[in-house]
Amino acid sequence: MKPKSPTKEQMELHALRGLGYADDHVTDPFNMKDVSDWLGISYSYFYHIFAEIMGEPYWQYVKRHRLELAAGLLRHSGYNIGEIGDLCGYATMAAFTKAFSGHFGKSPRGFRKIDELPNEKRTLEMTAMITAAFARQGADLANLFSFDRAEHVILPDTILYYTLVSYGKDPIAQLVMKMSYHEQHFRKMLDMLDLPQGKIITGTLDAVPVTNYEKLSMYAGICVPVKEAKAHIQIAAQFPLLIQKRMNGGNYLRLQVPLDFATAGVPMYDFINRCCREGIYKMSGNHFFISFTGPNLVEIYIPYMKQLL
Repeated sequence: MKPKSPTKEQMELHALRGLGYADDHVTDPFNMKDVSDWLGISYSYFYHIFAEIMGEPYWQYVKRHRLELAAGLLRHSGYNIGEIGDLCGYATMAAFTKAFSGHFGKSPRGFRKIDELPNEKRTLEMTAMITAAFARQGADLANLFSFDRAEHVILPDTILYYTLVSYGKDPIAQLVMKMSYHEQHFRKMLDMLDLPQGKIITGTLDAVPVTNYEKLSMYAGICVPVKEAKAHIQIAAQFPLLIQKRMNGGNYLRLQVPLDFATAGVPMYDFINRCCREGIYKMSGNHFFISFTGPNLVEIYIPYMKQLL
């Protein structure tokens, strides 16, 4: 009997899990055979389905993703250029500089001096336009997104279990349309696992100021502390289709704002960008996120380098 051809949903799942693997191994050396073996499919099959689903070859995505994350760190972190290259998987500063300059047409040092990026401006404009209907009238955003209101907290190392709500097309609109469903799903999941300390979060795998708006990958998921061994076993057994990502703990700024997640997005980024550019703090990674804490109430978490405060 001739084996059944994979469904479009199965192909998409393999492609998305491959994308998630690349994001979770930014600092690690690997090749496409490692990924196809991890997925349990052939190299050639993975090569073709990823390009078909995502619109670009896998290794082109890996290189672009790493360099865009590096560009985000150049913009908002306090790391030097060599450290950023290392964090994004480049063995030497020379290799990183060559790859970065070839991709962006500017050296890492020159890129750091740019005031506003074309993709940054467009992403913020698109997000503001899409979320305008959710804006809370009369909200004093300047006071809500104030550094004086932020708390310094220490988060444990966690595993993020997530699904990609959107990958390309119109990512913010997709996120707004689908987030209610995903929030309910993940809230039931946390209740079932009896994990009151788990967080339902949303964010992007990409670098907001750099990645083209149409290529942003927006996620929804739950953060589970690494130490919760029983919960990880349960999730692996009962929710095998969720993608995983390691989330480093450490120093974070936590800012609670009485807004829904859609309204909070643009002022959150403006707050991050303003504080980093003014030297109030520097980020230790690109993984800032929004946590759902109640109706029209979210918490912003921003990883920062404490020594610079």
